[in-house]
Amino acid sequence: MTSLRKQLWRSGLMVVLFLSIVLWLGGRWVLQDALTDLVGSRLEHDAETLLAAIMKTDGGLVLDEQHIAGVYRRPGSGHYFVIRLGGRIIHSRSLWDQELPWQETALGQSRLEELAGPYGQSVLVWYGSYRKLGQTLSLAVAEDIAPLQAARHRLDAVFILVTALAATGMLLLQRRGIRRALQPLLAVDRQLDELAEGRRERIDQPVPEEVQPLIGAVNRLAHSLLQRVQRSRNSLGDMAHALKTPLNLLVQDIAQVEDRKVREELHCHANRIGDLIERELRRARIAGTGPTGERWEPERDLADLVTVMRRLYPRVTLRSTVAAPTSLPFDREDMLELVGNLLDNACKWAAGRVALEVHVNSVVEIVIEDDGPGIPAGEREALLGRGSRLDERVDGHGLGLAIVQEIVDSYGGQILFEEPDGGGLRVRVRLPLSLSRVGHRSAGG
Repeated sequence: MTSLRKQLWRSGLMVVLFLSIVLWLGGRWVLQDALTDLVGSRLEHDAETLLAAIMKTDGGLVLDEQHIAGVYRRPGSGHYFVIRLGGRIIHSRSLWDQELPWQETALGQSRLEELAGPYGQSVLVWYGSYRKLGQTLSLAVAEDIAPLQAARHRLDAVFILVTALAATGMLLLQRRGIRRALQPLLAVDRQLDELAEGRRERIDQPVPEEVQPLIGAVNRLAHSLLQRVQRSRNSLGDMAHALKTPLNLLVQDIAQVEDRKVREELHCHANRIGDLIERELRRARIAGTGPTGERWEPERDLADLVTVMRRLYPRVTLRSTVAAPTSLPFDREDMLELVGNLLDNACKWAAGRVALEVHVNSVVEIVIEDDGPGIPAGEREALLGRGSRLDERVDGHGLGLAIVQEIVDSYGGQILFEEPDGGGLRVRVRLPLSLSRVGHRSAGG
């Protein structure tokens, strides 16, 4: 879908173009009308001057040439007149051998016409009919409108330039207005990133009235999802804690079973259930009571995780190195689940040494290496299937690696199994760092 900014810009451009065209056409019409009226008034004034120059003599009505302006005596000057006195026609000398188009008018009436005139000129002609000294006479006074048209073209050019500048200014102001109007939405976008990263629980950015229902719906959805996930995670820990006592009673009852084979099989199943319960309780202790969706802080969170693992596996030397930003845009409990499962499996396999490294380049890379027996290359791919276990000889359950794979997939990452030079197994997890940039710190433990 086209961006809202582009849609508003396009709509504004169309409005500005429409207004510019309307203003230009309207201004052109007004200008044409004003210039025509100006020339028409001048022609009417010249007609009145000609009328005043008509005198009565013994031979009848004649035109006194001394009262005629010089422009009417120069051939092709662009100023012409024709007077009809009864059967006589008086031409201005400027017409020379040319004719001026004639149109009759009623007595006492006048009109203005734009016509093709002498010498190939376009002329504006004023026609009028009068009665003077007992006789009826008609006049036609014309002026070449080429200078008028040239002035009109110049004014058109100026008007177009001014209109273009005004339209550009309006578009720039509109663009600035759109940017200011959309500024709150940019802040909302940042807050949505923070919401996704767990740095806030709701969007509180003031927004235009039209967007408030959408922000309200997003806040309600975020609150509902946070509560749902928190209840789900808490219920797992509560359930694990509640099952521990019945499981202990079950183990005691199993010890009373006389059939040795059945007793060992039941003990095996009970131990697996116990591992699941211990894992969930361990996860709950590590995760603590922090809010769901909290950002992952590798140095702090992994230090707590390593401390728990060292207590659970005192025979293993566990070394951790964290060279990463203070916080990363991943869910804290997801990362504790991921690293916790991998560390737990590594400590179970290890002969005596486990190393954990976290560093950030273009991706977040988590590397866990142990000195255990390792896994043949042909069997590594099968490890990620649900229910797979790294070593049937070590107490554990089959959900750990499947959960790890689900978490890695949810972040668009990948998990690799490698064999170190000294033997054992190296698990390398790569997660794309795509949500935000954060300050960088290094720490070792």
